[in-house]
Amino acid sequence: MTASSAARIYRENRLTPSEDDMHRILIRCSLLVFLVASPALAQATILTFDQERDSATGTLVGPTTSGGRLRADYGDNVTGAAMAVPGGVFTYGEAGEGFTPDVSVDIFSATATASDAGVRLWQTGYGDLVNVLFGDGPGTAGAPLLSVRFTAAPGYMVDLYGFELAGFGSDYVIAGVSVFAGSVSLFSQNGVLVQGDAFDAQRTSIAFATPLSAPELLLQVDLSNLSPGIRDNVGLDSIRFGQTPPPPVPEPTSALLLLAGLGLTATACHWRRRARRSAWCEQA
Repeated sequence: MTASSAARIYRENRLTPSEDDMHRILIRCSLLVFLVASPALAQATILTFDQERDSATGTLVGPTTSGGRLRADYGDNVTGAAMAVPGGVFTYGEAGEGFTPDVSVDIFSATATASDAGVRLWQTGYGDLVNVLFGDGPGTAGAPLLSVRFTAAPGYMVDLYGFELAGFGSDYVIAGVSVFAGSVSLFSQNGVLVQGDAFDAQRTSIAFATPLSAPELLLQVDLSNLSPGIRDNVGLDSIRFGQTPPPPVPEPTSALLLLAGLGLTATACHWRRRARRSAWCEQA
């Protein structure tokens, strides 16, 4: 191969995109399409049970009291840490993800009736938790089952991240905790130790590294193994749940960007192959 041929091959290789160039082009185009078309990230709300409605009329919102009733609209379609509602303001926690305007919540016990969800609030005494929820039964008894149903708007998914349980001044072993998506069990744990005394941990935290997700979720705390008189000694708090929006429909601009990126990549590959063939022919 002559010196002039070698110089020409060198110039052709310098003027054609390298494989690294092609990879960078594709990655940048894909990233741009993702930023344009991707939905909002999954969001999450934490139910803290820091407010209730008055027992006389059920209209005025005030701080939680021991024995207070949780009204049906608490936790529904949360848009912020402080949310104005008829009669006052409900407050919620949040761990950095955002809130859940497209999820409604229904909390009830096995003793629920058409006019009473069978749940009550309590300020302190359940381990180190403050303002907790428990299942109420007739008289001094507690309910054998405490449930929380999360329902997402059409196209959305509910994501359950975790919750906390605590015993009233003592530890309890309850029958179990389950999470269902329809008839499908997504999580089930039997013989759950609920901490609450002052000698070690004062709460039991159940968290999911990967949130449990479905259009509708049902969380159930099974207290049926406890005697009726102490079933209300297990409280529920800090329920952290979220929503995931439906996948986006690619916009025409996004599709064009993707096609342009693929076209550039294909062109780069073509010129790279051509340069290599030319070099091989010259060498031959």
